[in-house]
Amino acid sequence: MINNLGNNKSFAIEYELISNPNHENGILKESWGKFSVLIENKDICEYKIEDKVYKYEWNLINVVDWLCVNLEFIIGHDPFPLPIKADDVLSLIQVCDEFESSEDDEMYLWYQAKSLWLIRHSWFNNRDGSILSNVYFRRVQDEIEIAWDNSFFEEEGVSFTYPKGVYKVHKDEFKDIIFKFLNEILYCIESKLLGNMNNDIKHIKELQRKIRLIR
Repeated sequence: MINNLGNNKSFAIEYELISNPNHENGILKESWGKFSVLIENKDICEYKIEDKVYKYEWNLINVVDWLCVNLEFIIGHDPFPLPIKADDVLSLIQVCDEFESSEDDEMYLWYQAKSLWLIRHSWFNNRDGSILSNVYFRRVQDEIEIAWDNSFFEEEGVSFTYPKGVYKVHKDEFKDIIFKFLNEILYCIESKLLGNMNNDIKHIKELQRKIRLIR
């Protein structure tokens, strides 16, 4: 069953847990599914390979894990750490990458600060080899900015239907949709795991505890 949370005309998440096509067990097996992020009726996770259109499909626990761990930085106060200004996160990254210094330690510290912030604000490093849209989330006053840039995949022959963009949604609307998604999908995965894989059940319980703390 396809689950749709939010308003497709602004911001929504759509997902469906389906049969795992791989020889996996436990949480990897039970979290296999399709996943979409809808911005103004556009699925920013949709991509094409040789003119064939695909929805994102993978072990959704990777996205869920990342959100549970990093949601506090997205909805809380975690500003970009470097002394630059730009209109959105894509522009911030572009300006940041223009930095140069003759001092090796300054170069290291600059790009280390950038990298650590990106780990907290983009799930891309948690994609586990999948073709997951490179989406960034950050708080801007009372809104959550959602930005995406999928130029990374161009050399691999993958083209996203909506390759690049920026959108802002009110913080309360974003929180409502994200928490509903996390609570629903964790409950569904946990229900499928009951009686098996004690370590996986413990992991689900820990993720549920994390989101309760920041709800």
